Amino acid sequence: MRHDGGLRWRRRVLLCLTANLAIAVSTVPTAAAYQASVYDNKTAFTTCAGINTTIPQQLRALAVDAFKFMGYAPSSFEAATFTASRVLSRVPSDQGFYVHSHGDHYWIGWGFREDNGSCTQGIVTSSQIRSKRIDPATNQLRQANVVVASTCHLGESTSDFPDAFGIAKQRSTSTGANYQGPRFFLGYIGTAWTNDMLSFEAAFWKYVKSGRGLGEAFGLALRNAPLSGLTTPNWWGTYTYSGSPLPSQPCSRCL
Repeated sequence: MRHDGGLRWRRRVLLCLTANLAIAVSTVPTAAAYQASVYDNKTAFTTCAGINTTIPQQLRALAVDAFKFMGYAPSSFEAATFTASRVLSRVPSDQGFYVHSHGDHYWIGWGFREDNGSCTQGIVTSSQIRSKRIDPATNQLRQANVVVASTCHLGESTSDFPDAFGIAKQRSTSTGANYQGPRFFLGYIGTAWTNDMLSFEAAFWKYVKSGRGLGEAFGLALRNAPLSGLTTPNWWGTYTYSGSPLPSQPCSRCL
């Protein structure tokens, strides 16, 4: 679904979150070296579309737990705490990043909707994120380790969202060829449905926590998670990467 200047509400379980979402959530202050930020936008369902669903919160909880397992110190935000200013203030230091929201190519570029507690929400663009991640001392882009765009469209080949975090739209192989470094991006092509996202991401994180490399976990989740056929996950990065932010932490069950 493309944004046409106005948000079209649909009473169906789309993660296209064809609008804006919101509700207050507790935040956990992060003091550790390996910062991760986790955002979920739920106002479109609960407030704006009147749909009673806990899928956004479930996805957020899964991501928080997985980032902790991989060695990050995640803080999570939703509703009035998930604002564009919050994202842009934290993103320079994020080594892990997860967002569940409406994503698309808007009139100002690729990006996703904030969840500011209302049904009129601003857009965070990949160009804004990229500009915040440029190191002023070196003028180099700070590369993130693990980025998940649990949205529509941001995993497409024309999306520049992974590039904003220094993750090239390339893949290594299970044998190590075309190694991309400690980088992994997970997103979706086209329209994604929230029930499919929950099924896929629950399986993906389960395999990650079993010691699989992220590429192998993706493949196992794709084969074993029940999907409707309407949702297409996609990835880029290093197949055998464990997801750890530590400099030399191999996965325990890489192929």
